[in-house]
Formats: sequence, C-alpha cells, structure tokens
Amino acid sequence: MAPDKKARTRKLLQLMFQEYYRTNHDKIDIPDKIQNREFGLENWDFSWVCKKRIETLDDGTDVQRGCGKNGRSFSNLHICPHCGAQGLQTTRWSRHIGFRSRDNLLGELARSVPHSVYHSAAFYRVPVARSMIEKEWNGAELVFDIDADHLDIPCANKHDAWQCGNTECNQAGKGKAPENCPSCNGVSFRSLKWICDDCLNAARENTIKLYDKFLVKHFGIDPEYIQLNYSGHRGYHIRVRDPSVFDLSSNGRMEIAHYLTGMGLNSTISSDGLLRIVPTGELRNWQLPAIARKLADAMIEFIDSIELYKGDEPWLKRISVHKQDAIEGLRKNPPILSAKVKGVGPKYWQEIANKAAMLYSVDIDQPVTTDIHRVIRLIGSLNGKTGFTVNEITREALSNFDPFGDAVVFDEGSLKVTIPQRSIDVPEFRIADSTYGPFNDTVVDLPKAAAVFLLCKGMANVE
Repeated sequence: MAPDKKARTRKLLQLMFQEYYRTNHDKIDIPDKIQNREFGLENWDFSWVCKKRIETLDDGTDVQRGCGKNGRSFSNLHICPHCGAQGLQTTRWSRHIGFRSRDNLLGELARSVPHSVYHSAAFYRVPVARSMIEKEWNGAELVFDIDADHLDIPCANKHDAWQCGNTECNQAGKGKAPENCPSCNGVSFRSLKWICDDCLNAARENTIKLYDKFLVKHFGIDPEYIQLNYSGHRGYHIRVRDPSVFDLSSNGRMEIAHYLTGMGLNSTISSDGLLRIVPTGELRNWQLPAIARKLADAMIEFIDSIELYKGDEPWLKRISVHKQDAIEGLRKNPPILSAKVKGVGPKYWQEIANKAAMLYSVDIDQPVTTDIHRVIRLIGSLNGKTGFTVNEITREALSNFDPFGDAVVFDEGSLKVTIPQRSIDVPEFRIADSTYGPFNDTVVDLPKAAAVFLLCKGMANVE
C-alpha cells in the first residue's frame, strides 16, 4: 500500500474510532484501582527519533551521525527525512501512562484515538514510573488469554497464507509458512493470519472449559470474581479478580499455567499399582479443591468415552474391555490402577495418563498468565486489527456469543474500498448474516462494518 493511501486509510479509521470514543462512554469498562494501573496505547502512526551519535569508521575516524530531530509518520521510517541518517528509533507505542479517574481516561481516548488500548493486570504504587522497580509492584490479577492462533485448527490451512519475502521470488501458499521456500529456498516470509467461525468456536470452547472445569470446579473461584471478554480479534480473555490471587508470584502463576495445560502435576505410574500425583512449589499452598484427583479425573473422563477415541495404541482394546474396572479403581481414594485390567502395565498406564492429561487440559497463552507485569486489552475499547469491540460477556451469554455480529460497531452505511492485486486472495469472511469475498485486485462497495474489517486488517485502502 502506497504511503499516501496508507495515511488516508489510517486517518479515516482514526476519525471513525474517535467518534466511537466520544459517544460510547458507557461501553468503556473502567478497571478497579484505575489510579494504580499502567496504561499502554498502540498508535496508528510511528513516532521516530534521529539520535545524535558518534560512529567510528574503519580507518579510525570519528563521525557524527543523526540530527537529534524527531517526528511522526504513518510509515515506519528507516532514514531520517531531515539529515538522511539511518538507524532511526521508531515505535507505535506510548507506555507508562497513568490516569487518576474515569474522566481522565475517557478524555484521553477521544483526544489521542489509539489503534488499541491496554492496561496492566498489575497494581503499582507509581504506575507512570519508567522502570518496573520504580513502579513498585503491589499485586496483579490472574489473567488468561485463549487465542485461536495458538490452537491447532485445520481451518488455518484454508484461510491462512504465506508469501516468500524474497522480492524476486514471491512464491505463495496456503496454511503455515514452510521452513524454506520451495522455489528459492529462502527463509523469510510474510504471513496472512485470518479468522473464521471455526477458529473462534474452538477458542470459545477452550474458554468455557477453563471457566467451568478449572476456575470454578477445581479452583473453587467465585464467579463473582471472574470477568470474561472477547478480545476483539482471535480469542477471549479471562481475568480473575479475587484478592487471594493478587500476591501470586510469576513462579506461582507458572505452576497454575502448567496445571491447566497438563504440565502442572508430576504424575508417576508406579509398580505397586498406585497413581502418584505430586503438586510442587507454590501450587501446594494454593487452595485448590480436589487437586490430588486431577489426573485421576482426567483418566476417568478419557476412559469413560474411550469408544470416541480414534487411536490405534495396543492398550486401546484392552482398556475398552475392562473399562468399568479401570474407572472403579481410579475413583478410589487414593486412586489405583486396577489389576483387573489385564495386559495394561505401568508403561501403558503412563501412556493413558499422558493422553488423558492432554485431552483434559486447556490451551492458553502461557506467557500472558505467568507475566506479573502483563498488559491486557481495555474492555469496551476498539481492536485496531478488526474494528470490533473488546466485549465483556457473561458466562451465560458466552455459549451464544457471535464475534462477527455482536462485536460489530460500524454497522450503518457503506464504504468503497480498493483491494490491491496480490499473489493470494483476501479470504472469505462473514459479518453478521452476510458473507464477503474472496477478493483480489478489485474496487468494491461494502457495508461499513465489512469495509472497516478489511481496512483494519491491512487488506484494503480508501482512495
């Protein structure tokens, strides 16, 4: 996209986002203890600085580079427009921002009109300090990010795409980029990641499993302390606002992440027929109901529906024949590996335990949960990658939530956009009850919500 077209497109989006922030104050969720949160704003344009510096040439001569000037640009500049020096420092982020009140925050959103808005899950004594030490960390909510991008979903092979980064090659294909370009053997690629109903349904199912099975059932967290939201793009967020979790360290949160993903328990299939489960570290001190039964419950669930499993392991027929004996043993306290299940020894029991733990677990973005300084999207804000809202959702509403309809904002009027020629098509997508695309090398008049989606995804521009 040419720089002038990119600038016009982003300026139009800024104006549309500004109207949203000016007229939808009631949709913005003001986080608790706002004065103790750090905010981060991702901007539509880049700020750049051409720093003055001394460089030593190969012959030992010192020369001055840079002019010390700064500015803003919709393009990511690499050469200073004033002095021609290379090595500009550029960023689209404004960090270490603090707000004293709701009105301060709402006013800034309408004034600066960011691409995306984030706030810390942590509470700080001095949130505007530049270093983490100076901020003085004072606890953090426990947050989870369930992103379709981290799930192994077959639909990605239909709508995701890649293109070789070698301008003389431009080989392209569907799905995940290969390790090497099949045409030029290059290793640099440009990727297109798309979203569809299948992607977001898988993310939603993982979110429901995390909420119901783990947070409420196993961890015993009161739903009053759990906040759910759609991210505005590829998944969902869960925030646990129970004060009892605020002081958990990064290591404690890592144990919880491992627990959820099937890595948090050290299970040993022993020769004496016992299923040994050993919680470690800070997790031992956390009040987790039924933690010692987690793996046994996973195995019971797996074995109880073993006829649905499509594997070909040698233990499959044996465990199917003795299904009730296996479940009866695992339900004991402590759970045992029943000797009545003939032909299944410690090695096969270990395989069954590992498979059960994998199927029982949930997929989360682990660094989000373990990072005590993580920022997360502001509920009610707009996601600049789609133009959708970051929607708060109740657990009851989650099962029927439709991101392509319920998160749409710009649903009035139409907009003419240009889709440039590419080696791969813009994939098909749905907005509300209508489907659009695929598109390539065309000018099309679309309902505004569909047009904004393409503009935010960088797949179209305005003239």
